[in-house]
Amino acid sequence: MAAVLIKPAQTKNYTYICANITPIMNFRSIPQLVHRATGLFTIIILSGILTTACQPTEEKVVEEAVTVTNQVTAADTTERRPAPTFYIIPKGMERKRMWVCDDNMSDVFHKSNTCELLKGCTGIFKNVSLQRAIEEYGRYNCEICSNDLADIFNENKVR
Repeated sequence: MAAVLIKPAQTKNYTYICANITPIMNFRSIPQLVHRATGLFTIIILSGILTTACQPTEEKVVEEAVTVTNQVTAADTTERRPAPTFYIIPKGMERKRMWVCDDNMSDVFHKSNTCELLKGCTGIFKNVSLQRAIEEYGRYNCEICSNDLADIFNENKVR
């Protein structure tokens, strides 16, 4: 309820009459308005800080680009060994699965996907059969994780 000043027609005195008019500003809502404004203000400030803090600096981007181009040129200049000319796969092992890093540098297959040499792969990981790793990809055995398969490429071994 708000008091409204009206002038009746028959008198010259002003009188106050209560009317059912909604006030524009209620003094009870001011603390709520201030609370909401400060909450909104803090959200805007925090989002601004987070968006600027997460942006990489130009120096980092340039350094990453330089290292990627260095890796690519190193991969292009290193040549792989030629595919093995002699190999005998023991019976039952031709379907055994091996891991291959498909890039320009690697020329070995791995028994384990946790091998230290395989972790440094810059290409695509492929899980292929032992026979396919040797015939199609021209790979040798890894000295770390598949050293027991070195006999496949040994011509002098008595079978």
